[in-house]
Amino acid sequence: MSVTIHTTHGPLKLELFCDLVPRTCFNFLALAASGAYDGSLFHRLIPQFMIQGGAPAGKTKGGSSIWGEAFNDEFHPDLKHDRRGVVSMANKGPNTQRSQFFVTFERQPHLNNTYTVFGRVIDHLDTLDVMERSEVGEKDRPRQEIRIERVEIHANPLADEGVVYETKDGPPVVR
Repeated sequence: MSVTIHTTHGPLKLELFCDLVPRTCFNFLALAASGAYDGSLFHRLIPQFMIQGGAPAGKTKGGSSIWGEAFNDEFHPDLKHDRRGVVSMANKGPNTQRSQFFVTFERQPHLNNTYTVFGRVIDHLDTLDVMERSEVGEKDRPRQEIRIERVEIHANPLADEGVVYETKDGPPVVR
């Protein structure tokens, strides 16, 4: 399963772990397909740590899940913050995932089992390099906007199999 996040600084091609954290991937893919990420900013950048985005376009806070409210973390023992390019959901504490996500600039083992890992960058790590070198100002905001132009979904096994999560914590339904 893969998507490409097209940004003002270049593309980031991601592999998503739909088989291991399906609800989190369903949320991300549904938001991407709806255009929720289009035009939004990567609003927080800390070199050697991560870059964060996914708030509503033009904002640096907030965002909703596809269900309109926060949903539970999904941790899997095989998914760790063990390298550059790990993609995880941002949160405000346990079980508060919504729309925001971040990409690591290097391994961050202290984040394991605190933030849901749902993907990794598999191509265009040079784009991540360019992003990391961006100047930052107050509140870790990039001085030059780094914007998500659009998210291109290449393959979506959940949709292909008709899997839908109708509620934030109910079982999946196959249509």
